[in-house]
Amino acid sequence: MQALDNKVVAMQLQIEALQKDFTDEKQRVKFEQLLASTDKIAYLTPGSDGYQVVRYDLGSLTVQLADVEPYANGSRVILKFGNTMAATVNGLKLTIDWGAVTDQGPDNQHQKSKEMQFTEQLRSGAWTSVPIVLDGVPPAQLGFVRIHDVTHTGILLFR
Repeated sequence: MQALDNKVVAMQLQIEALQKDFTDEKQRVKFEQLLASTDKIAYLTPGSDGYQVVRYDLGSLTVQLADVEPYANGSRVILKFGNTMAATVNGLKLTIDWGAVTDQGPDNQHQKSKEMQFTEQLRSGAWTSVPIVLDGVPPAQLGFVRIHDVTHTGILLFR
């Protein structure tokens, strides 16, 4: 009986070790996926100069946050998209998240989010300004704007 109990304990220890290895491997894979996707996210903060680069299926797009103003129960911002390609981009689609920032960083639990599709063409080699209303977060509380999942519906090339 004692030998059987020892085998059960040994098996339980092996199972626990395998579970820990599995959990560690899952965390490593999640971290690698996060690192691989960081260039597909533009993280913007009000008052920051410059722009962020976000990668999408056509290449890279620059994004700048400008002109944060009060609007109804939230904020109205201007997003400036810089198209660095030789082609004009049509039907830009993206997801935009916005919210406050705490001492620990973006308040992701209370962030707002929406998918958007723009009618504006992004001309080649130029900035295109697009006004956007961000509901529920007034300018004084707006700590971040995050752009991700960028796609498009087509391109226009000149002959």
